[in-house]
Amino acid sequence: MVGTALLVSVALSASGTRAAAGTGLPTFPCALAGVAEPARCGALEVPENLRRPNGRRLPIHVAVIPATSGKALADPIVLLMGGPGEDAISSAADYAAQFAQLRKDRDILLVDQRGTGKSAALHCELFSPESAADNLRSVFPPATVDKCKHRLEATADLTQYGYRYFANDLEQVRRALGYGPLNLFAGSYGTRAAQVYLRDYPRSVRTVYLGSVVPIDVETPLIFARTAQDASERMIHACEFDLLCHQAFPNLREEFRQVFERLATGNVRVGLPGYHDLVALDRGRVAEWVRSKLYRPSSAVTLPWFVHHAFQDDWTPIANDILAGAREADNDLSWGLLFSITCNEDVAFIPDQDVVPKSQGTFLGDYRVRQQQAACRHWPGYTLPQDYRKPIRSDIPTLFVTGDLDGGTPLWFTDRSAKGFSNHAIVVAHGQGHTEWNDCVADLYQQLVRTASVLGLDEKSCPAAPWPKFKI
Repeated sequence: MVGTALLVSVALSASGTRAAAGTGLPTFPCALAGVAEPARCGALEVPENLRRPNGRRLPIHVAVIPATSGKALADPIVLLMGGPGEDAISSAADYAAQFAQLRKDRDILLVDQRGTGKSAALHCELFSPESAADNLRSVFPPATVDKCKHRLEATADLTQYGYRYFANDLEQVRRALGYGPLNLFAGSYGTRAAQVYLRDYPRSVRTVYLGSVVPIDVETPLIFARTAQDASERMIHACEFDLLCHQAFPNLREEFRQVFERLATGNVRVGLPGYHDLVALDRGRVAEWVRSKLYRPSSAVTLPWFVHHAFQDDWTPIANDILAGAREADNDLSWGLLFSITCNEDVAFIPDQDVVPKSQGTFLGDYRVRQQQAACRHWPGYTLPQDYRKPIRSDIPTLFVTGDLDGGTPLWFTDRSAKGFSNHAIVVAHGQGHTEWNDCVADLYQQLVRTASVLGLDEKSCPAAPWPKFKI
């Protein structure tokens, strides 16, 4: 926590959040990993509970990558990260490179959302080598989630980490740094944060980029099973029409079916380091792992190889990759924030009678929904404003970009969200997956930011990306 952090008081209204104007946010020179130019860093202290200004305070850490010209316009680019649970500051190098052209006259503002990164992160470890067998059964091991909740509750009020509180924090940061309206750049679940901020502070937004948008009125993970099923069909179809993939795996569709049929018996066992006996590999856990691989073509092209090895009763590659992913997720996400937001802003709104019908006939089934419901069962709850989940209506220039091979957020998400945006353009990135980026989209985004207009943004000029080579 930065010693020179500014203390700002705020109040919460019944309809949302309102910020008091700040008087400045002291920053100091800092070096960000992978960024050649010196940056400015600082922290803004805010009440954890906006109704208890004298209670626990949170440091909202920020990093500013200054415009390379030395003369920044008043409208920085602000990154809103996904997950939920990803922090922004650790991704500085990626976005400094991605926005190299726009950085000539604009700052990049990185704000670690409350509960992530340096901003009082709600970290949990859901993976442990000593209990790795649990991660082959559950994506959210119940005992570990419960332990996480109890540990975090000792210092944090887990009901105070929803998106409307982050929107309030971001508005305070904007005012304290003296910026004008922001250029919001959001991907995946970060698009939820963008929608909330846009509704609460419309005059504080200049342009919006929504990549792989998640509608505010759709209950995730209820849609995961059908979306993943469609993505698996596209992957199998692509392999069948790829000469080398089809030669290597001529019976992929049948092998895919039989692998899950064997897993359903409960008799698949694998060896793990430190375990004397073989441990069970759960069907649903493998299905959830497959779903995650289908988010982008670059990872989907590895699935035929994994499936074929499993078909030949070599399950070790899948088990090892599941555990590697669980270990990586602990490093990449603040699980406490993910649970606080998704339990209260998604899972609580899933009609139980819809779970089975919406997952029938899919390889994932109701596994992910039931896993998340179990994780949320005892997680602290908070009440949302009555109109919180109503679709956003805005006339701010907004660019929607979604890959047509996105295995996480299907194209209909964009169509659904865009209805309320009267000043928008939609670009379908053909041949690309979840939150992917290319030179063509970069050019369109530069045009959006420089002109604050969606006129002339045309996806027809973007060539389709070919499927990457399948792992053979």
